[in-house]
Amino acid sequence: MINIKRVANIYHKEFYAVDVLDGVSKIKSFFLETENSCCPVMDDGKLVGVITYKDLLRTHPNRIVADAMRCEPVTVPAEMPLWQAKELFEETGLDVFLVEEEGRISGILPRNLLEIQLGSHIDLLTGLYKSDYIYYHGVRLLENEQEISIVFFDINKFGVIDKTYGHTVGDIILREVSKLLKENTPSEAFLCRFGGDEFAVLLPTHLDEGAAALAYRLADTISQHSFVSGIKVSISAGAIEGRRHEKRADDPWNTMDQLINIASLGSTEAKKSNATLFMAEIQAASEIA
Repeated sequence: MINIKRVANIYHKEFYAVDVLDGVSKIKSFFLETENSCCPVMDDGKLVGVITYKDLLRTHPNRIVADAMRCEPVTVPAEMPLWQAKELFEETGLDVFLVEEEGRISGILPRNLLEIQLGSHIDLLTGLYKSDYIYYHGVRLLENEQEISIVFFDINKFGVIDKTYGHTVGDIILREVSKLLKENTPSEAFLCRFGGDEFAVLLPTHLDEGAAALAYRLADTISQHSFVSGIKVSISAGAIEGRRHEKRADDPWNTMDQLINIASLGSTEAKKSNATLFMAEIQAASEIA
């Protein structure tokens, strides 16, 4: 099972608090000396806000921290997944969160630290997110009792292409396929490079509500594209949906593992039968719904 990193894995546990009456120039100098970029703000032992270096730059140096700080700081639990923290940063527009662990403020999470960490979850060759991206969103949807579909893609005979034309050409094809998938995947879907020549798309719908049609459309787009050196490229797909007739009792992580595994096997089956798409929802989905 994939391990999703959480705020607890990356946040700064060593932090400094400043007083609401401290001068802006004093705290600005403190930030420069210590290489800090943000601090909690206290008033008589009570947390009242957060101050960032960006806030200080916008405030006259003769003012006090109270004039520059952001009130009502946002606190997140240490167990929050990094992807969820990213969504919250985008929603709030803030630059820093306070982190709570075991009922107390235990550190800070700057936005730039999170962005650096999430950068390691992006595939450098294709620019797509790696597999943990759809695991997180799949579990989130399942926990919210939403329906999901997964379409798993393989590039047909990619090993032959790679050996015949070389790894450089193989990499170009992977980048071009990734670009086509990204450009033609709907905004509500989640796309990742699963590994090698494998890609996966997660959709918050039934197969018959667009997922199967998307698989055929993407396959057609790639088969019609003019690739480097005139190489003919095609993909096979396996699709599965997590149908739900009643509240799920299973661990959603386990459900995602099963769904992705079945979709992956489906793409292999499609290759064997020279089909574009193998839909495995009829029996398998009912077993894990």
